[in-house]
Amino acid sequence: MQIIFILTEPAVPENIGAAARALKTMGFRELRLVRPCTFLEGKARWVAHASAEILEKANVYDTLSDALADIDFAIATSAKERSVRGDHHAANHLPELLQSKAGTVQKAAIVFGREVSGLTNDEMALCHLSTYIPMATAYPSLNLAQAVMLYAYILSSSRQMENVSKNPAPDQAKLSVLLQQTKEILAGTHISRSELFYNRILERVALLNDNDTGLMLAAISAIIEKYESKEEGDKIPLLSD
Repeated sequence: MQIIFILTEPAVPENIGAAARALKTMGFRELRLVRPCTFLEGKARWVAHASAEILEKANVYDTLSDALADIDFAIATSAKERSVRGDHHAANHLPELLQSKAGTVQKAAIVFGREVSGLTNDEMALCHLSTYIPMATAYPSLNLAQAVMLYAYILSSSRQMENVSKNPAPDQAKLSVLLQQTKEILAGTHISRSELFYNRILERVALLNDNDTGLMLAAISAIIEKYESKEEGDKIPLLSD
């Protein structure tokens, strides 16, 4: 499983440099940036120290949606619980969770928000999971570079993550397929994409382990096959009645 770190509109060059340094120190290689400040020279490069190649190879995107286009499993970071996500998971549980999804996820992303305001609710909705770093007190909060370092440490220090990277599975795109097919099923119901219930369903589907993902994929594929011959606009009786 490839783990990618994404910084959304980072405004402080030193934070980008420190993030690059944290990634290299903990064995990660890919950094993606959404509308960043200048980061290839000056303070960012100085703080990155011997991790300049992480900065030089960082891909830049106009929107978070673009940065997540090829990601199978997106993990948002937020100090506070958000209504757009039903569950808020402690970051130290991530290694076990990702281990359970090693056969259905090829690319996972850890998504960080802006230094001052974090991720917007719309950006949170693009992710499959909301996570936080448990702290003894609410204030002072961690800054962006510190948060990146802690997530990188948590994900790199577990023996489980070593097993994930050494034993890739041939069907790692299953989760993306399952989520897409779930959306197709929901499109045939009266459940609106704007409803929290819609996002809640997708959130719970994204948390399924490898075995359950395979079972649900088979079941949904059978449902779609059964009704694919119906005229466009027809509702699926099983789910809408």
